[in-house]
Amino acid sequence: MHRHGPAAATTSGRDADLPIVALVGRPNVGKSTFLARASGKFVETANAPGTTVFTERRRIEIDGQAAWLVDLPGTRALDDRPAGDEPFWTLLEATQPDAILVLVDAGDLSRHLPLVLACRDLGLPIVVAANLSDEAERHGIDVDTGRLSQLLLAPVHLTNGRVGHGVRATVRDAIRLAQQRRAVRVGERLPRATRPAPIYPPLVELELQAEARQLVGLRSVGAAAADATGISRLVGAGIVSPRGGATLARAAELVATRRSLAAAWATQVERIRTVRPPLSDRLATLATAPWPGVPIFAAVTIATFLALVVVGGTLSGALSTAWGATVSPALASVVGAVVPNPALGRALLWAIDGGLLAMITVGIPYILTFYVVLAALEDSGYLTTAAVLLDRVFNALGLPGRAAVPLLAAAGCNVPAIYGTRILGTRRARILGSFLVTLTPCSARTAVVVAALAPFAGPAVAFAAFGVALAITLGAGLAANAIIPGAQPSFVLELSPLRAPVARHVLTKAWVRFRGFLVTATPIMLVGSFVLGLVWESGAWSPLATALTPVTTGWLGLPPIVGIAIVFAFLRKELALQLLVALAVIEYGAIGANLGAILSPAQLFVFAIVTTVSIPCAATLATLVQELGARVAAGISAASLGLALLAGGLIARLLGAA
Repeated sequence: MHRHGPAAATTSGRDADLPIVALVGRPNVGKSTFLARASGKFVETANAPGTTVFTERRRIEIDGQAAWLVDLPGTRALDDRPAGDEPFWTLLEATQPDAILVLVDAGDLSRHLPLVLACRDLGLPIVVAANLSDEAERHGIDVDTGRLSQLLLAPVHLTNGRVGHGVRATVRDAIRLAQQRRAVRVGERLPRATRPAPIYPPLVELELQAEARQLVGLRSVGAAAADATGISRLVGAGIVSPRGGATLARAAELVATRRSLAAAWATQVERIRTVRPPLSDRLATLATAPWPGVPIFAAVTIATFLALVVVGGTLSGALSTAWGATVSPALASVVGAVVPNPALGRALLWAIDGGLLAMITVGIPYILTFYVVLAALEDSGYLTTAAVLLDRVFNALGLPGRAAVPLLAAAGCNVPAIYGTRILGTRRARILGSFLVTLTPCSARTAVVVAALAPFAGPAVAFAAFGVALAITLGAGLAANAIIPGAQPSFVLELSPLRAPVARHVLTKAWVRFRGFLVTATPIMLVGSFVLGLVWESGAWSPLATALTPVTTGWLGLPPIVGIAIVFAFLRKELALQLLVALAVIEYGAIGANLGAILSPAQLFVFAIVTTVSIPCAATLATLVQELGARVAAGISAASLGLALLAGGLIARLLGAA
C-alpha cells in the first residue's frame, strides 16, 4: 500500500526483531538532521518542507541498546497527506512503531504541540525533542522541559540536531520505551497501566467505553474523517490502542481542542526574554520582500553562475590538460597492445578515454561545484525564502508557492524533484509541477551550457542561454496552466529560518549527491560512449546522421554530428557535450576538441538550448512513468521535445545560424 524510499533498509536476522521508533514532526523541524546525528550517517536534507516524501530507516545503537529509527515525512496532523496521496497515519500503519519520537520547534511550541497531543492519543509511548533550541535561545525563549514533561506524561528533551546536543539522551529514552512496548505480544491489548491518561474531556468518555463499543463508534464516524477499515486494522493489530483508533476517526473534531490546549500549555512552559531580533530574522524579512528580495535573488543566481564559470572552468581546463598529457597516451598504448582489432580498440578508447575524460572534465568541475553551492543554499534555508518570494510567479503558473521547493531541487537533479511534487497534492498540480521540473536545467544540463558556451562564446552568452531557458519554461508553464483543466490548490509554505551553513553538512551533502551521480552516470557514460564508438567506427552513424539532417541542419542549422550527440543525450544529458567533442575530433581531427573552431557562437547557443529543453533523460522519464503513468510521461516528453525544436529553430534564424 505504501511506497518506501530506495534508502529504506530491509531487516534480517536479529535486526528484524529490533523495536521501531517513528520519527515524527512538522515540516522543517530538523528531523532528517536529527536522524543523521542519531545514526551517524548522513541523510538527504534540504531545510524545506516536502523534501522527505519517503520513509528513511536507520539502525541506531546507544549504550548497547539498538532499534530502528524511521524518519517519516513532515506532517502537521495525523490526517494530513504529506506525501500527496495517503493520510499520514497510514504511514504509521506501515511502519508499525513501538514508540514515537516527536520533534517540535522549541521556539514555536503552540504550533507544534497539537501534533504531539495527537501522537500521544494513539496510545503509543512518546518522547518529545524540543529541537532547534539554539534558535529558540536567540529569540529569547527558554522552555521548562520539566513542566512540559509533566503535562504530557512523557520525557521531554531540549535538542539541537545540527550540533548533536541532547540527541543521544532523547534517542536513549525512545529506545527504552520502545523496548518496553515490544515486550508486549503483538495483538495483545496493552495493560491499562501502560495507557496514557485521557487529556481532553471529550476523550474521557471514550476511555471508559468498552472496546467493542469504541470500534462500533469508530466505524460509524470514520467514513467522514478517515478510512475506518484501515483504522480498525491498526487497532486490531495492536499498533494503536482502541482509544487511539477512535482519536484518528475524530481527527477533524479534535483539531480546535488540541490547538487551544497547545496554546495554553505553551504559555505555561515558555519563559520569554526581551531580546533584539536575530540578524537571521532581519535578513529573512529583507529577502522575502519584493525589495530588496528580488535583487538579492538575482545576486544569488548570478553568484551561483559565476562560481560555475570560474571554479568549473578553471578546474576543467587543468584536469583536461593533465589527462591529455598523461593518461590518454598511456591508455592508447595499452589498448593498442591488448586489442588486436583496430576498430574495436578505437571504440574502447571512446569509452575509457573519452568517457572518463568527460566525467572528469564535466562532472568534477561543474557538477560537483554546483552541488556544493546548492547544498550551501539549502543548509542556509535560503531556498524556502526564495520560494516565498516567488509565490506570485508560481500562482500565475497554476501552482502554489511551495512548488518552488521541488523546482529549486530540480536544479540539482530532476529525479528527486519529481518525487518532491507529491507535496502539491492534486494530480493536476503534480503534472504541471513535473512538466516544469523537466524543463528546469539540472546540474548536468547546467554543466553542458556553461562548458559549451562560457569558454567559446563568453560567460555573458552562457548566462543569456539560461535566461532563454527560463523564458521558455515560464511560457510553457503559462500555456500548460491554460490547457490543463482544473484550479490551483491552496497551500501554506512554511518559511525556514535563515542559518549559517554548517561546512560539514554542506560538504557531506554535496559529496553524497556527487557520489550518487558517479555511480549512476559512469556506467552509462562508458557504455554509451562504447556503443557510439562502435556505431561510428562501423560507419553506421552515417544513415542516422542522414535521417536527422532535415531537422539538425535544415531546421536547427547545425552540423549532422550535433544531431547524433543530442539523440544520445537521452541516456544522460551531460553525454551530449562529451559525445559532441568526441564526434568532432573524429570528424574534423584534433581541431574538433575546440568546439569554438567548428561551431559558431550562434550554433553553440542553439545546441545548448535544444539540449537543455529537449526530452528528459532516461532516469527522469522512468520516474515520470512511475509517478504519473506512461501516458502523462509521454505527453511531457513530447511537449519538451517540441518546445526544444521550436525554440532552437527560431533562435537559429534569429541569430543567423540557419
